[in-house]
This record gives sequence, structure tokens and C-alpha cells, in this order.
Amino acid sequence: MNVYDAAHQLARRLRECPEYIEFKRAKESLKEDPQAENMLKDLRNKQFELQALKLSGKPTDEAEENLRNLYNIVAHNSLLKRYLEAEERFAVLFSDIQDIIMKGIELDIDLNKK
Repeated sequence: MNVYDAAHQLARRLRECPEYIEFKRAKESLKEDPQAENMLKDLRNKQFELQALKLSGKPTDEAEENLRNLYNIVAHNSLLKRYLEAEERFAVLFSDIQDIIMKGIELDIDLNKK
């Protein structure tokens, strides 16, 4: 089996895994609620703003507080909460797979090593 066939097979298997199926369902449910979708966009924008501040070395206290407040609001929206939890579970799975591949080809980059 060539590497491209293996990649396509992995993609098919990922589409069948429970983490992806739940993530896809949660995403579809979110699309049915424009208010929740806008809250997610706002959350992503605040996350991006905070990251940009951190990278530029600027103070982040106010941005972090704004993001915490938004997380508290989002936590009360069941659609958003379900989506973010499903997204996190799928992201962990995807990251684990990426780690396995990187280690398998000896591209193990451990940023925690000293």
C-alpha cells in the first residue's frame, strides 16, 4: 500500500470514529442556531486577539478577563458546550495520531524536553 492510499484509508477511518461523528453532529446542530454560532465566532475572535497580544508581548490581563467572562457565558449554552467538548475530544484524537506519525518517522519534537 502506498502512503497516499494509507492516508485516504486513515481519513475514512477518522470519519467513522465516534469522536468525529459526535463533532460533526455538534457542528451541524450549532449551524441551526445563529445566536450560538455568533457566540462561537466571538469566542474564536477573543482567543485570536489574546494569542496575538501574547505573541506581541503586550499586556494580556484585560483580554484574558474578557475571554474568561465569555467562557462563563458560553458554558451556559448547551449547544456551544456540546460543540466545544466534541471539538476538544476530536482534537485530542487528531493530536495523538499526529504524534504517532511523527514518532514513527522519527520527527519527535518534544517541546517539554530540556
